[in-house]
Amino acid sequence: MTLLGFQASSLKPYLTTPNDLLATFHKLRDIGYRHLQLQWIDPSIPLEFTAEALQETGLTCIATQDDFVQVRDNLDYYVKMNQLWSSKSLCISTIPKEQMTREGLKAFAAEMLRISQVLGEQGISLTFHPLWFNFESVSGISAVDMIMALFPHEIGLTLCVMQAVRAGNDPIALLEKYRGRVEICHFKDFVVFPDGNEYLVPVGQGKIDWPPIFEACHRTGVKWGLTEQENWQKDAFVCAKESFDYISKYGITLQ
Repeated sequence: MTLLGFQASSLKPYLTTPNDLLATFHKLRDIGYRHLQLQWIDPSIPLEFTAEALQETGLTCIATQDDFVQVRDNLDYYVKMNQLWSSKSLCISTIPKEQMTREGLKAFAAEMLRISQVLGEQGISLTFHPLWFNFESVSGISAVDMIMALFPHEIGLTLCVMQAVRAGNDPIALLEKYRGRVEICHFKDFVVFPDGNEYLVPVGQGKIDWPPIFEACHRTGVKWGLTEQENWQKDAFVCAKESFDYISKYGITLQ
């Protein structure tokens, strides 16, 4: 059964001060969210304050996320972050563009393995979140497929549905292909206007056909389905609630 949560990167402008962060957590709690993946909290906010805010609002941090270079260069900090926030999973997003070569991917995989081993000693798992360009072909093979073959099975895939669709991939086929390795799926929707401009919208209001994807998440053992929307055409918290209400209708529940 896939459980519903929220990717906090959606609300970066509301995570810049301790007071804003606490207010944001309360608003998410009032909407109905109980589980968060935390990313893009302003570094000036002490890790300990965020831990206290989680406890005060009754929210749980199911995972954290940041980009490859940040985690690689500050690994001790991210270990401490996950420990303080009681998170058991860290997600690294994006193969850097300069490493989208056969040799670059091998080096990326080797560094991810090192990071995974350090995290594993602390009981923290590692997952990888590709962006749309990471699905491009390298030596005739999708970079995502190549990197997942290089990773040991314990390094999982965090799949963003919107990024997969934008890259021309079928997210359901990816969920089936990597069954057992996708614990977190990001539910993010979008529209493309005739002028070519692309906008994020609440889940269910864009171009993606969601009910079959939700069913595939249940079928393939995805544990967490997380609402995500980093820009909005209306109030960000209204968007968060509209996504919550839509997703909840399709069996992605809190427990």
